[in-house]
Amino acid sequence: YNREGDLIFSVAKHTYVSFLFKGGERVALGTYNGHTGVVSLTVLSGDTKNVLTGSADICCRLWDCETGTSMLNTSLAVRTCGFDFSGNIIMFSTDKQMGYESSTLTMNPQIKGST
Repeated sequence: YNREGDLIFSVAKHTYVSFLFKGGERVALGTYNGHTGVVSLTVLSGDTKNVLTGSADICCRLWDCETGTSMLNTSLAVRTCGFDFSGNIIMFSTDKQMGYESSTLTMNPQIKGST
């Protein structure tokens, strides 16, 4: 949820992220589709412009909150994800699994190739 408490994102044992609005009553506004595995992580940026998700499909996705467009897709086994206070830098950490070493990465999605 965001700081104001009027936006709620829900993940469970399915491949999509539910986007809800809480303004006195709960209304399903839509879903963000694109993951092919169970989505287990969701983090909303402080400015409420983007949401970051992690999934069992071995990827982390950055979404535009308003349009639901997937703006970035990593191909790493994501364990945690988050934003810095500005909302411009994202971070994610990985587990040692599937032939990959564990690591922590930061990037500015606005700058192509930043890590």
